[in-house]
Amino acid sequence: MKFRGKIIDPHCMKQFYSIVIILSKLCRNVVMRLSSTKLYLIASNESNSNQISVWSVLDQQSFFKDYDMIGETEFNEILFSLPIDMLASSLSSAKQTNLKTIKMKLTDKLSPCLTIELDLESQVSSKQLCTHDIPVSVILPKDWSAYKEPTIPVHNISVVMPPIRAVRCIVDKMKRIGPWLMVSLDSSGKMVLGVSNLSATVETHFIGLDIVSVKNSIDKENKYSTVVDMKKFSQFVNCETLNLSRILCHVVEGMLLHCSIEEDEYVLHYFLSGIDK
Repeated sequence: MKFRGKIIDPHCMKQFYSIVIILSKLCRNVVMRLSSTKLYLIASNESNSNQISVWSVLDQQSFFKDYDMIGETEFNEILFSLPIDMLASSLSSAKQTNLKTIKMKLTDKLSPCLTIELDLESQVSSKQLCTHDIPVSVILPKDWSAYKEPTIPVHNISVVMPPIRAVRCIVDKMKRIGPWLMVSLDSSGKMVLGVSNLSATVETHFIGLDIVSVKNSIDKENKYSTVVDMKKFSQFVNCETLNLSRILCHVVEGMLLHCSIEEDEYVLHYFLSGIDK
């Protein structure tokens, strides 16, 4: 089992850091799944380990200048879990303009580690190397089935989310009112965010959103809703690195709110199960 990779493109380094920061806001641990063509970052639902809450896929050829791995079994893959906050902290230098490369490799330092090496330009010397060792727990092949690609139900409706700063502002105020958020989308391109308590019901309407897809689109009155955990949705929209992203919002009536970022080099899916209220 071996893995070594190097990112040198400044844009890719910032993208990788942004993805890690998003995950660090949503979970405590992630599973990194390595294959010959893809790098996956996966988080399970903390209240139900059989459900995946975050599924992100990076194309290794787009991100990595060098990528060398030898995996296990005929699938040639490596899976291990690690604390995402330690990975985010180790990559914090990706925000700096003097970062030249990010190197990652699996090492054995008394216990398995993912070693992060940051090569920075320095005014004092020609090279400054920062090294971080992140402890990992290798996942045995018999447990890999828990981290396969999740089956996504057919969405009733999908739209482009309003500007994330506006959504963030509204949700930050709504979470003081109640613990559950109602999200409704309709085929006219309207999103309604609502919250209720014993004394009040508050709604915010966003109109004119771009429709990506809708079931039974002949009927223009179609409206689909689901209720989700306010805190978990707030954690997602409060990721600062989302500010420049085009985010899609998908609803499966009463069952699921699914937010996704779909770029050429990577995709990131965030799943929030519907709550029966």
